[in-house]
Amino acid sequence: MFICDCHCDTLTELYNKNASLYENEQHFDIKRQIALGGGLQFCAIYVPTEVFRYQGGLRYTLCLLDKYNQEIKKLHESGIDVLEVRTAEDAGNVLKHKAATLLAIEEGGAIDGSLEALRCLYELGVRAMTLTWSNRNDIADGINEEATGSGLTLFGKQVVAEMNRLGMLVDVSHISTAGFWSVIETSTKPIIATHSNAKSLCSHPRNLNDEQIKALAQNGGLAGITFAGQFLEEDWRNACIESVYKHIDYMLNLIGNDDHIGFGSDFDGISHPPYNIQGVQDYKPLIEYLCKYYSNETINKITHQNVINLLQKVL
Repeated sequence: MFICDCHCDTLTELYNKNASLYENEQHFDIKRQIALGGGLQFCAIYVPTEVFRYQGGLRYTLCLLDKYNQEIKKLHESGIDVLEVRTAEDAGNVLKHKAATLLAIEEGGAIDGSLEALRCLYELGVRAMTLTWSNRNDIADGINEEATGSGLTLFGKQVVAEMNRLGMLVDVSHISTAGFWSVIETSTKPIIATHSNAKSLCSHPRNLNDEQIKALAQNGGLAGITFAGQFLEEDWRNACIESVYKHIDYMLNLIGNDDHIGFGSDFDGISHPPYNIQGVQDYKPLIEYLCKYYSNETINKITHQNVINLLQKVL
């Protein structure tokens, strides 16, 4: 099985613990990804609010980017087949490789209010960016600022336009509701919610309401189902493989087709994973469970093809 996963925070853990991307004690590593059958993992550089506000988001971003580069270099030097996805052609070739990664940023504060910095990060390999974490930045308000009713700022609209031009995925997970609709109106390319579930099943503010899910599909975009327990169940202690299935099934029925759903585990960024999903290795029982309900074609779309298709449209 080949799994495309649109979000993990493993890089932060590797940087803080000086650990290896190939093999570690975190939720995700390349060794287990390969053993599973291969996959494409979006590796996010998460920039905390206090960092970009008071210390400078770009410097911290470059530190984690360097950690990513050093780990990829080690993998290549060891002869391990890992593709860095940067182009539509790369996306089309991921199934030919044992493993693949895509470099992303989680928190638009990373660019310190600079389109020049955005372009430089693109040149360094970044191909997706979550416009906001849950708080406010120069681009838009996050979901924690919902009361303002604010969408994209003027600078935020410039960022979305520049990401469209460059060929970067615009990620709306964590953004305010008004910000989501601003992005829908502004973006000329399909967008992604890398790690968000269905609010109708679980009322967490970070989840997407029905109208957002339908708009995401009409936009040609994709929602990555996340394994954060508090996004799956009202009581996170009840989160399990069946919970993941329920969110997938709800979105599939709401949209009316199987072209816009994928995975965005949030591995190494979640404190309450489902009790029977403790790392990348547990994609195996999850997919086996889903196979009881869906055709091989639908399984292939959810596990990898929908993400590949999106990348080929955007990059």
